[in-house]
Parts: sequence; structure tokens; C-alpha cells
Amino acid sequence: MRQGMCMAVLLLAGCVQSALAVEVTEKKVHEVSISPQVVNRVAALIRLYDKSDFRALEFNLSQISPLKQESVRSQLIQHAVSYGQLDQDKANWLQVQAERQSTFTIIEQGDGYLVTKAAFPYGTQARKLVQHWQQILSAEKMVLQAEDGSLVLSKWLAGDINHQKEQRDIFLEKLPDLSSMALNKLVTQFSSDPQLMWLPDNAIIANLAKQTGDESMYRLLWRRRTDQYSQAELTRLVNKAPDPQAIEQLMAATSNPSLKQQAYRSLVLLKPMPPQTREFLQGKLNEVDDGKVVAVQLAQQGYSSWLEKLAESSGNKVLQKNLQSALANLP
Repeated sequence: MRQGMCMAVLLLAGCVQSALAVEVTEKKVHEVSISPQVVNRVAALIRLYDKSDFRALEFNLSQISPLKQESVRSQLIQHAVSYGQLDQDKANWLQVQAERQSTFTIIEQGDGYLVTKAAFPYGTQARKLVQHWQQILSAEKMVLQAEDGSLVLSKWLAGDINHQKEQRDIFLEKLPDLSSMALNKLVTQFSSDPQLMWLPDNAIIANLAKQTGDESMYRLLWRRRTDQYSQAELTRLVNKAPDPQAIEQLMAATSNPSLKQQAYRSLVLLKPMPPQTREFLQGKLNEVDDGKVVAVQLAQQGYSSWLEKLAESSGNKVLQKNLQSALANLP
């Protein structure tokens, strides 16, 4: 009850504004900000802010003139930015400041134009602090739910595109902190919840695949439309080769039309080429489309003699055609 009454007082203090805008100069705003009364009041109220005593803080602010009051509020929010640490009471007060409509404006005159701007634009700073606080709470809640198995990704990511992106970024930030058990529970949701097939990008899928090494997540990633996240994961795997798991996924990535060129090239460039890679590429030479891609890249990387031997020993017409075409195009 007391907390509700306190918030009502704060909201009332934040919303009671003069109906008429008051024009001031930048010089006047600066003079007020460094005046002894404002400097001393800011120093005193910073202590109240740090203690989250906002009833006393608002009462003190009400005792000074509106212009000086706005200057003090602005400097208190600058302190809040540098202070960094929030609790719910601080977040509540900052939310009120974000919603205030200051009556003081500055008019800038240029060559043939006038621009009116807020004399104390602290609302944006306060709003960003509150949003950051909300994201911290959301991240902490997400981790707890992931660990106890109650996090349903499709519901947690629901909403408009901007909300989805915010939730996605929180998830990616906290993903490295999750236990193996929590990660496994999240991975299984992709096989049981069809709504996750409609994710707008590959960020969560690619990072879950990276974090867990799960085969099913990689299969899903390579089947989806390529974007910056699947491309980034492929590049990471290229840099990890000849790690066996990286090679395995590079071979799997050749099934993706947009990634196959890079995937094949990274496999062909492996020197020495692992036996399983050589066997994989040789098998691909028998295919009509991918066989041409593989044959050309092998020829360009100095495997001409191997290709010639394969052409001589194989009775497969497709393979022979792919090899002859690749060899004929060599400089």
C-alpha cells in the first residue's frame, strides 16, 4: 500500500506541468546548472538517490524554482547513468522522469530556420536506463526458467519483430552461462515445437548448434535459408578445420545451396586432406550438379593427377564428364 502511494506521489510530481512552454537560452541553462544552489542541491540529493529515498528527494525538489528543479533532475539522471546500479525503486523513479514533459525549451536560430528543442533532454537517458534494467530482469528470469526446464522458447520469443529481436539478444547473451542440462532441454524443443520453425533468423539455432555441437541443430541450420548467422557459423567451422567435428559439419553444409561453394572450397583446401574428406569428395564427383563444383575446385588446387586417374579407372559417365570438363578448363 505504501509503495503504491509513493508511486502515486512520484507520478503526480512528474506529471504536473505548466501548460505553456518557457523559452530559455543555452547560456541560462548553463548558468543555472553551475549556480551554488543547484550544485549544493545536487550533491545532497545524490545521497538520497543512492539510498533510493525518493519521497525525501521529491520533497526537496519541490522546494526550489522550476528551472533549477529541472537542472537538478537532469544532473541526478546523469549521476544515475554513471552510478549504473539500479533497484526497483530507482527504476520506478527513472520511469517517471522518462515520462516528464519539461516546459523549458531552447530555440536555435539558423539561416532561415528555427528549431525548438528541450532544454533538459534527460527523458531519453532515463528511458534507456529503465529499459536496460528491464532487460537485466528478463535475462535473470530467462536463465532461471531455462535451468528449471520451464522456459518455452516459442512463447518467450513471441511478439512483434522488435520484441523478438530484444528477446533473441538477451538469449544469446546468456546462452554461454547455461548448463548442459538446460541446453539439452532447449535443443529438444526444436523437434517438438513446430512454432520454432518460423523463427525470423538463424541466430538462436546457429548459436545453440555452436554451443552444444548437437547434430540435429546443425541439420536444421543447414536446411534453412542462409543468413548472417548461418554464414558466421560456417566461417567459424572453416577456421576450426581440420577438427573432426568441424569437417563433419562442413561436409553437411554442402547440402545448403548458398553455402556449398564455401564449404566445398574449405574441404578441398585441407592439406593434408583427411581420408574421410577425400572419400566424401570422390563420392560427390558422381553427382551431376555438385560433381562439377567439386571437380573444378579440386583441379584448381592441384589435384589434376588424381582426377585423371579417377577418370581412367571409373566407368561412371557422369564422373568422367565432370572430370574432363574441369581438366579442360585449366589454364
